[in-house]
Amino acid sequence: MIYNGGMVTRNNKFLPAETERKLKDGLPIRLGLNKINELTRLIYEIRIAQKKSFEEVMNETGFSPKEENKGEIFNDLKKKLLSMRYPSINAGKNPCEKIRIMPLKTGHKDEECAEWRGALEPKRIFVEKKFLECDWTQELISRFPQAEVLKIDNIGEVRKAISAGDPTKEYNSRRENIIVTGNKASFIKPCPCTKDAKRCGYWILNLGFGCPFDCSYCYLQTYSNIPGIILNANIEDYYEAIKYFDGSVTGSKIRIGTGEFTDSLALEKYTGYAPKLIEFFRATKNLILELKTKTSDIESVLKEKPHENVVLAWSINTPGIAEKYEKGASFVKERIEAAFNAAKAGYQVAFHFDPLVWYEGWEKEYEGIIEELFSYKEIRANTLWISLGTLRYTPGLKQAAEERFNDNEIFYGGEFFLGFDGKFRYPEMLRTSIYKKISGFIRDRGVSCWIYLCMEPKEMSAELSGLGYVAI
Repeated sequence: MIYNGGMVTRNNKFLPAETERKLKDGLPIRLGLNKINELTRLIYEIRIAQKKSFEEVMNETGFSPKEENKGEIFNDLKKKLLSMRYPSINAGKNPCEKIRIMPLKTGHKDEECAEWRGALEPKRIFVEKKFLECDWTQELISRFPQAEVLKIDNIGEVRKAISAGDPTKEYNSRRENIIVTGNKASFIKPCPCTKDAKRCGYWILNLGFGCPFDCSYCYLQTYSNIPGIILNANIEDYYEAIKYFDGSVTGSKIRIGTGEFTDSLALEKYTGYAPKLIEFFRATKNLILELKTKTSDIESVLKEKPHENVVLAWSINTPGIAEKYEKGASFVKERIEAAFNAAKAGYQVAFHFDPLVWYEGWEKEYEGIIEELFSYKEIRANTLWISLGTLRYTPGLKQAAEERFNDNEIFYGGEFFLGFDGKFRYPEMLRTSIYKKISGFIRDRGVSCWIYLCMEPKEMSAELSGLGYVAI
C-alpha cells in the first residue's frame, strides 16, 4: 500500500461485494435489502477509514448474534457499527448531529474515466445551426478534423442522439462530445450560494458548462444532465449584458467569474475566451473578473497586459489530496509557479482552499503548502482574496464518486453529518477549528488580504470575524 496525502491508496472495486457477501454469510438470519445495505455501508466505510479487514471490524464490535435474539440482531449490530463510524456521537460530543446512511452501490464499473492529459480529442461536435457559420465555431471545428460535425436545432437533441441510459457512463464520456451553442438570456447570475449561508457577493459569467478534470468531490458529477462539454459561441453577445450589469452596480466593486460550471482556463487553447474578456473588462468601472483554474497553462493570459479589473485565481490543496482526488489537474507545485509568474507579470491573484480535507497529519501538510505558496513576496503582495471551505457533498455525490473512482477514500476520513443545507459536512466544531488553523497559517505569513468562508452559515462567519478578515 502507498501512503499518500494521509490516506492509503488501494483499489476499492471489490470491497463492497466482498463486505456484503461476508456479512450475509455470518448472520444467522436473512435481512431485507435495505438493512443489508445499511450494515454493508457502515462496515465498508469503517474498513476504508481504519484500514481494517472485515474480520477485524466485526471482531471489534464484539457482536455475537444468538439464535434466540433474532429480532434484535439488526438493531444491535447497527448500533455497534455506528459507534465505530461516528465516535464523536458515541462519546456524547455531538449529540445533535444528524446521520443519514446512504445505500452503497456495489456494482462498480469495470473501467474508470480516462484521465485528462491536456488535450481534447472529441468524437463528435454538435453545433446549433444558427452558430455553424460564425468564425469562432469554424475555428474550433478546424482544430478537430477527426470529429464528426452534427447540426442540431437545440441542445435537447444531443441527449436523444447519444444517451447511454447510464449517468456514470455518460459523465465519463463527456469529453468525447463538444456541444456548441449560444447563451440566450442567463449571461450573468448570482452565485448559487447554499441556503442560509453567508453570501460573499460573487456573480457568475456563464460561458459554458463542463470541466475536463475529474475531481472526486466535484458536484458536476451529479449536476450535469448533458453528456458533453458545452461551449458558447456568441461571446460578443455577453458584452452588452456585462455593460448593463456594470452600469447597475453601486458601491463596492463586484466580483464576477467564469469558473463555477467549468474551469476558467483548462480549455482556453480551444476557446480563446480569456484574452477577449481581459480586454473587455479593462473598461468596466464596477466589476472585477476572476479567472479561476486548476491548470498551470496560462500562456495566453500572460501575453495580455495586466489590469486591476482582472484577477487570476487558483484552487489549492495539499499535494497528496490534489494528486489523488483532482485527476487531470496540474500539480500543486505547478499551480504555485503559475501564480508566481502571474503576480510577477503584474496580475492580481487569489486562492481557493476548497475543499479543505481532514485527515491524519492535515495540519502539517496544509501549513507546508501555505508556507510554500506565500514564500514568494510577489504572491504575498498581489493576493487580493482567499476563500476557505471544508469538504462537503450532496447525498448522491458520494455514490457517484464511488462508482467512478475505485480508489476513492475522500468521504470516509472523518465524520460527516447532514448539515443545515442538506449537505454532508464535518461537525461544526471541527470546521471552525480547521478555519482558525488555516487562517492563522496564512496570517502568520504576513498576508493581509480578505479571507472569507465559502457556503458556511452566517453564525460561523460572525464567530470567525475576529481573525482579521478584511474586505476588498
